[in-house]
Amino acid sequence: MADSVYEDGSIADLPWGAVFDPVVNARALSAVQARGFRAAREVVDRFISMAADLEFSAPESESRSEQQDTSEGGPSAPGGIDVERALGTWQSMLGQLANSVKDTFAQQATSGPAMFDLRTSDAAGQVVLNADGPGAVSTEVWLHNGGPEDMGKVRLRCSDLLAHDGAVIESDCVRFEPDVVAMPARSSRGIIIEVDVADDHAPGSYRGTLLADGQPDVWLPVLLVVASELNDR
Repeated sequence: MADSVYEDGSIADLPWGAVFDPVVNARALSAVQARGFRAAREVVDRFISMAADLEFSAPESESRSEQQDTSEGGPSAPGGIDVERALGTWQSMLGQLANSVKDTFAQQATSGPAMFDLRTSDAAGQVVLNADGPGAVSTEVWLHNGGPEDMGKVRLRCSDLLAHDGAVIESDCVRFEPDVVAMPARSSRGIIIEVDVADDHAPGSYRGTLLADGQPDVWLPVLLVVASELNDR
């Protein structure tokens, strides 16, 4: 499992259960911290390089300054480090680091499988289905009970899927297999969610909500993408 944690903190290739593994999460955080240290070292190296360049060019700058004093009859601006350039470099590096960390955690939040944690009343991922033609499309949703208590039987429910223009794929087109699952202590169950796409369903993105019976505080977004080629068939 440790081999699946990359230097950028990504855990996309880990099995879904690794989301709850504190060791994997600690390694992912260490990877993000390592990236920060590398970025900071790059900033320091860049400042050292700038200082070396300024020191190398100092005699020439002093010579030009003396010539300017002689020709214009007044003192020139003192040589030194370009503060604006240094601050700009520092700001740029901090921005790159912040975006890198944000992207890493965003990938971790969305790249895993759709999942309900019934013990902690939490949810992760998104239910995504892609229809390239009329018929049924399906994907899998996981239910997880990591606690010592039996959670009983759980049924999933899906709302109507709505497009931006008001087109609707009704919830009657959505099925689950199995329809109901038992969730004893320390168990996990996979449920197939299947949507029937008809010839007359307009192309576009349809969105809805997936709920778990008896879990009022958890939900998952559902996205069904119907390809435009459907209308040409």
